[in-house]
Amino acid sequence: MIERIGVVGAGVMGSGIAQMFAEQGGTVLLWDLDSDRLEKGLSQIRMRLKRGVEKQQRTPEQSDRIFSRIIPAPALHSFGEVQLAVEAVTENLKIKQRVLADLSAVIPGTAIAASNTSSLSIEELSRAVAGPQRFLGLHFFNPPTRLELVEVVPAARTSHDVLREARAFLRACGKTPVVVKDTPGFIVNRLLLLMINEAARMLDEGVATAEDIDAAMRLGALHPVGPLALADLIGLDTCTSILNVFQAKLGASSYEPAHSLHTLVSEGRLGRKSGGGFFADEAGG
Repeated sequence: MIERIGVVGAGVMGSGIAQMFAEQGGTVLLWDLDSDRLEKGLSQIRMRLKRGVEKQQRTPEQSDRIFSRIIPAPALHSFGEVQLAVEAVTENLKIKQRVLADLSAVIPGTAIAASNTSSLSIEELSRAVAGPQRFLGLHFFNPPTRLELVEVVPAARTSHDVLREARAFLRACGKTPVVVKDTPGFIVNRLLLLMINEAARMLDEGVATAEDIDAAMRLGALHPVGPLALADLIGLDTCTSILNVFQAKLGASSYEPAHSLHTLVSEGRLGRKSGGGFFADEAGG
């Protein structure tokens, strides 16, 4: 069983993935090229664990043990003994390919290499990996500590053994893996971003207010959160970037980002991470 994991990228997703594996008893090396981002990621993990103690979800001793299993790595070369390495850097093909090339050169030949991409081609990413048969996509959802789903995306040369081992490990971590063909957006984002974009277009057209659009989807479609509030949570810049990728790859005008998305991003209103987006006080949806 996989016990030693490396995570590259200490942003929201990378730090969350590291915390999730540590909560499941794994030893996790966390590295980021930006030392400040690494410190921020560790601080966010510590804060989330503290909130868990305050909510009586775990004891202070359990929180300390989880945090002790997350080891800040001084360099990528520290990943020489990991059994699984997950890349979770910015959603940019060239950056991810460069990181995966460096990562696959230092991890053991028997280790699984994975990307947490939400929109990029696993096949294109695999071309940068030394030993592409041990590479696949593992798309976690935010927050990785709470959401059960992981989209597992094999590339053309991913071995059946690696796919089987990855799925078994995810199940052991309490996740539900679904195997998806390497196609833009996989399952969830291809459907989700279309809904978010259409909700933003309805707002542009004055069909209803943001509050009423979200209320309609929560109450009429049993969604736990409305599409515009969810866009604020994801980040409007991230939504716009992914929609642009889908439009280019799928050639469908329905993925062209709505005017309100462009406007909010240009104004620096990116959602919760900037203090407001579709909902200025984050109380909507």
